Amino acid sequence: MDWEINFNCGTADFSSVFIHKLFYFLVSKGMKYNAYEYEGSYQIIGKEPKKDIHFMEEEINESTEKLAEIINTYLTYDHKTTLLDVWLGYYDKVSFTFDVTILPIKNNSVSVSFGTGEHLITDEESFLAFIDLCKGVFVRFDCSYGAFRSEYEHFIKSTKEDFLKEKPNIVNFYSKSLVEEIGREKLLSTPAFKVEELENGGVMLIVCTKVIGCPDEMNRVWEHLGY
Repeated sequence: MDWEINFNCGTADFSSVFIHKLFYFLVSKGMKYNAYEYEGSYQIIGKEPKKDIHFMEEEINESTEKLAEIINTYLTYDHKTTLLDVWLGYYDKVSFTFDVTILPIKNNSVSVSFGTGEHLITDEESFLAFIDLCKGVFVRFDCSYGAFRSEYEHFIKSTKEDFLKEKPNIVNFYSKSLVEEIGREKLLSTPAFKVEELENGGVMLIVCTKVIGCPDEMNRVWEHLGY
Protein backbone atom coordinates (compact mmCIF):
# COMPACT_ATOMS: atom_id res chain seq x y z
CA MET A 1 0.00 0.00 0.00
CA ASP A 2 1.26 3.44 -0.91
CA TRP A 3 0.83 6.29 1.55
CA GLU A 4 1.97 9.84 2.20
CA ILE A 5 2.16 12.71 4.64
CA ASN A 6 0.22 15.58 3.06
CA PHE A 7 0.68 19.20 4.24
CA ASN A 8 -1.26 22.35 3.51
CA CYS A 9 1.40 25.06 3.57
CA GLY A 10 -0.80 28.08 2.91
CA THR A 11 0.00 30.88 0.50
CA ALA A 12 2.30 33.26 2.35
CA ASP A 13 5.51 32.24 0.60
CA PHE A 14 4.53 30.02 -2.33
CA SER A 15 7.13 31.34 -4.73
CA SER A 16 10.30 30.27 -6.49
CA VAL A 17 12.11 31.05 -3.23
CA PHE A 18 9.86 28.62 -1.34
CA ILE A 19 10.59 25.85 -3.84
CA HIS A 20 14.36 26.37 -3.73
CA LYS A 21 14.32 26.50 0.08
CA LEU A 22 12.29 23.30 0.33
CA PHE A 23 14.68 21.24 -1.79
CA TYR A 24 17.75 22.82 -0.22
CA PHE A 25 16.37 21.83 3.19
CA LEU A 26 15.82 18.24 2.05
CA VAL A 27 19.36 18.00 0.65
CA SER A 28 20.75 19.46 3.88
CA LYS A 29 19.07 16.57 5.70
CA GLY A 30 20.85 14.02 3.54
CA MET A 31 18.40 13.46 0.70
CA LYS A 32 19.91 12.58 -2.67
CA TYR A 33 18.66 12.36 -6.23
CA ASN A 34 19.12 9.22 -8.35
CA ALA A 35 20.81 7.27 -5.58
CA TYR A 36 20.39 3.94 -3.79
CA GLU A 37 17.69 1.48 -4.87
CA TYR A 38 15.68 3.27 -7.56
CA GLU A 39 16.48 5.45 -10.55
CA GLY A 40 15.73 9.11 -10.01
CA SER A 41 12.67 10.48 -11.75
CA TYR A 42 10.49 13.55 -11.88
CA GLN A 43 7.24 14.82 -13.34
CA ILE A 44 6.07 18.30 -14.27
CA ILE A 45 2.34 18.39 -15.03
CA GLY A 46 0.54 21.58 -15.98
CA LYS A 47 -2.50 22.79 -17.87
CA GLU A 48 -1.15 21.75 -21.29
CA PRO A 49 -0.67 17.95 -21.44
CA LYS A 50 1.58 18.17 -24.52
CA LYS A 51 4.11 20.12 -22.46
CA ASP A 52 4.10 17.72 -19.49
CA ILE A 53 7.38 16.03 -18.55
CA HIS A 54 7.66 12.44 -17.29
CA PHE A 55 11.35 11.61 -16.91
CA MET A 56 13.25 8.67 -15.45
CA GLU A 57 17.04 8.28 -15.33
CA GLU A 58 18.43 5.35 -17.31
CA GLU A 59 20.55 4.07 -14.43
CA ILE A 60 21.30 4.85 -10.82
CA ASN A 61 24.14 7.34 -10.65
CA GLU A 62 23.85 9.82 -7.78
CA SER A 63 23.44 13.30 -9.22
CA THR A 64 21.82 15.44 -6.55
CA GLU A 65 23.10 18.61 -8.24
CA LYS A 66 20.58 17.89 -11.02
CA LEU A 67 17.83 19.09 -8.68
CA ALA A 68 18.81 22.66 -9.58
CA GLU A 69 18.15 21.91 -13.24
CA ILE A 70 14.83 20.21 -12.43
CA ILE A 71 13.65 23.16 -10.35
CA ASN A 72 14.72 25.68 -12.99
CA THR A 73 12.79 23.72 -15.62
CA TYR A 74 9.73 23.63 -13.36
CA LEU A 75 9.91 27.40 -12.87
CA THR A 76 9.61 27.97 -16.62
CA TYR A 77 6.00 26.83 -16.11
CA ASP A 78 3.40 28.71 -14.09
CA HIS A 79 4.22 27.04 -10.79
CA LYS A 80 0.94 28.23 -9.26
CA THR A 81 -0.95 25.90 -11.61
CA THR A 82 1.65 23.17 -12.18
CA LEU A 83 2.54 20.01 -10.25
CA LEU A 84 6.14 19.03 -9.53
CA ASP A 85 6.97 15.51 -8.33
CA VAL A 86 10.54 14.32 -7.66
CA TRP A 87 11.81 10.99 -6.30
CA LEU A 88 14.55 11.23 -3.69
CA GLY A 89 16.47 8.76 -1.56
CA TYR A 90 17.99 8.67 1.90
CA TYR A 91 20.53 6.25 3.34
CA ASP A 92 22.09 6.30 6.81
CA LYS A 93 21.23 4.20 9.85
CA VAL A 94 17.95 3.65 8.06
CA SER A 95 17.16 4.07 4.38
CA PHE A 96 14.08 4.92 2.38
CA THR A 97 12.99 6.42 -0.91
CA PHE A 98 10.07 8.77 -1.38
CA ASP A 99 8.64 11.36 -3.70
CA VAL A 100 8.06 14.97 -2.82
CA THR A 101 5.12 16.58 -4.60
CA ILE A 102 4.30 20.26 -4.83
CA LEU A 103 0.71 20.79 -5.93
CA PRO A 104 -1.22 24.08 -6.11
CA ILE A 105 -4.71 23.61 -4.65
CA LYS A 106 -7.84 25.71 -4.47
CA ASN A 107 -8.01 28.83 -2.31
CA ASN A 108 -4.55 29.72 -3.68
CA SER A 109 -2.88 27.30 -1.27
CA VAL A 110 -0.09 24.82 -1.92
CA SER A 111 0.00 21.17 -0.93
CA VAL A 112 3.37 19.56 -0.17
CA SER A 113 3.31 15.77 0.08
CA PHE A 114 5.90 13.12 0.92
CA GLY A 115 4.84 9.82 -0.58
CA THR A 116 6.25 6.33 -0.04
CA GLY A 117 4.92 2.82 0.59
CA GLU A 118 4.96 -0.30 2.71
CA HIS A 119 7.55 -1.89 0.41
CA LEU A 120 9.85 1.14 0.82
CA ILE A 121 9.55 1.70 4.57
CA THR A 122 9.39 -1.72 6.15
CA ASP A 123 9.95 -1.24 9.89
CA GLU A 124 9.06 1.11 12.72
CA GLU A 125 12.52 2.68 12.92
CA SER A 126 12.39 3.72 9.26
CA PHE A 127 8.79 4.88 9.63
CA LEU A 128 9.67 7.15 12.53
CA ALA A 129 12.76 8.51 10.72
CA PHE A 130 10.56 9.38 7.74
CA ILE A 131 7.96 11.06 9.96
CA ASP A 132 10.77 13.01 11.64
CA LEU A 133 11.82 14.33 8.22
CA CYS A 134 8.22 15.40 7.55
CA LYS A 135 8.09 17.07 10.97
CA GLY A 136 11.18 19.09 10.09
CA VAL A 137 9.51 20.41 6.93
CA PHE A 138 6.28 21.20 8.80
CA VAL A 139 8.14 23.27 11.39
CA ARG A 140 10.67 24.92 9.07
CA PHE A 141 8.06 26.08 6.56
CA ASP A 142 5.37 26.84 9.12
CA CYS A 143 2.70 24.78 7.37
CA SER A 144 -0.92 25.09 8.47
CA TYR A 145 -1.74 21.42 9.06
CA GLY A 146 -1.03 17.97 7.73
CA ALA A 147 -1.89 14.30 8.04
CA PHE A 148 -1.25 10.76 6.89
CA ARG A 149 -3.29 9.50 3.97
CA SER A 150 -3.24 6.13 2.24
CA GLU A 151 -3.72 5.59 -1.48
CA TYR A 152 -7.37 4.79 -0.69
CA GLU A 153 -8.09 8.10 1.04
CA HIS A 154 -8.76 11.58 -0.28
CA PHE A 155 -6.26 14.43 0.05
CA ILE A 156 -6.53 16.43 3.24
CA LYS A 157 -9.04 19.25 3.11
CA SER A 158 -8.03 22.60 1.61
CA THR A 159 -9.30 24.69 4.55
CA LYS A 160 -8.49 24.38 8.24
CA GLU A 161 -12.21 24.42 9.10
CA ASP A 162 -12.85 21.34 6.97
CA PHE A 163 -9.64 19.70 8.19
CA LEU A 164 -10.76 20.00 11.82
CA LYS A 165 -14.09 18.35 10.99
CA GLU A 166 -12.31 15.17 9.94
CA LYS A 167 -11.27 12.52 12.44
CA PRO A 168 -7.51 12.41 13.06
CA ASN A 169 -5.53 9.86 11.04
CA ILE A 170 -2.61 7.76 12.30
CA VAL A 171 -0.24 10.76 11.93
CA ASN A 172 -1.38 14.39 12.27
CA PHE A 173 0.24 17.83 12.38
CA TYR A 174 -1.41 20.95 13.81
CA SER A 175 -0.13 24.52 13.60
CA LYS A 176 -0.08 26.72 16.69
CA SER A 177 -3.38 28.37 15.76
CA LEU A 178 -5.10 25.01 15.32
CA VAL A 179 -3.67 23.74 18.60
CA GLU A 180 -5.15 26.73 20.41
CA GLU A 181 -8.49 26.13 18.68
CA ILE A 182 -8.58 22.46 19.70
CA GLY A 183 -7.12 23.09 23.15
CA ARG A 184 -3.43 22.62 23.86
CA GLU A 185 -3.77 20.58 27.05
CA LYS A 186 -6.51 18.45 25.54
CA LEU A 187 -4.36 17.67 22.52
CA LEU A 188 -1.18 17.05 24.53
CA SER A 189 -3.01 14.60 26.81
CA THR A 190 -4.24 12.47 23.90
CA PRO A 191 -3.73 8.72 24.57
CA ALA A 192 -1.53 8.01 21.55
CA PHE A 193 1.81 6.47 20.61
CA LYS A 194 3.42 9.92 20.61
CA VAL A 195 2.28 13.50 21.13
CA GLU A 196 5.01 16.09 20.64
CA GLU A 197 4.87 19.83 21.16
CA LEU A 198 6.86 21.42 18.35
CA GLU A 199 9.22 24.38 18.50
CA ASN A 200 6.86 26.54 16.41
CA GLY A 201 4.02 26.00 18.88
CA GLY A 202 2.37 23.29 16.82
CA VAL A 203 1.79 19.66 17.79
CA MET A 204 2.55 16.35 16.11
CA LEU A 205 0.21 13.49 17.00
CA ILE A 206 1.15 9.91 16.10
CA VAL A 207 -1.66 7.53 17.01
CA CYS A 208 0.29 4.42 16.01
CA THR A 209 3.01 3.30 13.60
CA LYS A 210 0.92 0.78 11.67
CA VAL A 211 0.12 2.16 8.23
CA ILE A 212 -2.54 -0.54 7.80
CA GLY A 213 -4.41 1.04 10.71
CA CYS A 214 -4.98 0.56 14.43
CA PRO A 215 -8.73 0.71 15.15
CA ASP A 216 -8.58 0.41 18.95
CA GLU A 217 -6.00 3.19 19.32
CA MET A 218 -7.84 5.36 16.80
CA ASN A 219 -11.14 4.99 18.64
CA ARG A 220 -9.53 6.05 21.92
CA VAL A 221 -8.05 9.14 20.27
CA TRP A 222 -11.32 10.07 18.54
CA GLU A 223 -13.24 9.70 21.80
CA HIS A 224 -10.70 11.81 23.70
CA LEU A 225 -10.85 14.59 21.10
CA GLY A 226 -14.63 14.51 20.87
CA TYR A 227 -15.27 12.98 17.44
